[in-house]
Amino acid sequence: MSQLFAIPDGVPDEAAVLADPVSVSLRSVLLAPPAAGQPVLVYGSGTLAFAVIALVRFLYPDVEVWAATRPGARAALAARLGAHAVLPSVPDVLVASVARQVGASPLTPWSGREWLQDGPAVVYDTIGSVETVETALRLLVTGGTLVVSGVEPPKRFEWTPLYFKELRVIGSNGFGVEEVRGVAKHAMEHYFDFVSSGFDLTPVITHRFPLERWDEAVLALKDSRRTGAVKVLLEPGRTH
Repeated sequence: MSQLFAIPDGVPDEAAVLADPVSVSLRSVLLAPPAAGQPVLVYGSGTLAFAVIALVRFLYPDVEVWAATRPGARAALAARLGAHAVLPSVPDVLVASVARQVGASPLTPWSGREWLQDGPAVVYDTIGSVETVETALRLLVTGGTLVVSGVEPPKRFEWTPLYFKELRVIGSNGFGVEEVRGVAKHAMEHYFDFVSSGFDLTPVITHRFPLERWDEAVLALKDSRRTGAVKVLLEPGRTH
């Protein structure tokens, strides 16, 4: 019973089903909170990335949020959830885009992969691939922090910026009792409070199916690049 949380009456079902991914992303944000006056970048095109964008905008309204995401509907969704700038996720193009955002000149090391000394103070990497980790190290500000919540197979990568810029890399795994604005309680309980205060991540629910069409729901997610599915909701009792 200790793992069960009653859904408050004011929290609709479609918001309640997002408690888990929001709690995961809340943990990531709290491990390296944004600093006033310093931008952050959210790397990814899935629910965790969109949750980070929405959480930073909700908890730290004065912080500028940039999103590195896929073009098209995903980019539009990032903007809808509050991203101040939506940047291309292609590594070299992203580094160049961040350089323009901060008015900095990239440096070119022996590897040939340009990197910056000025950039966002924190990167929340919800993908965790070799490509995204390496690119995040290239574009972070000197002394900045990379929070990795995504998980991909490990490989070798160019990590020279890690020690040249004295960066911090933090892994973010799951969630539990978290402290928000001096109040410590379970992340899901914080989420329900956020919803009651106007927090809304339900735009990530792009598709809805009745329970008996669960197979179509799975296929919509499997082929998300074609269908545009981000989060798919199964609704018991729905007939069409």
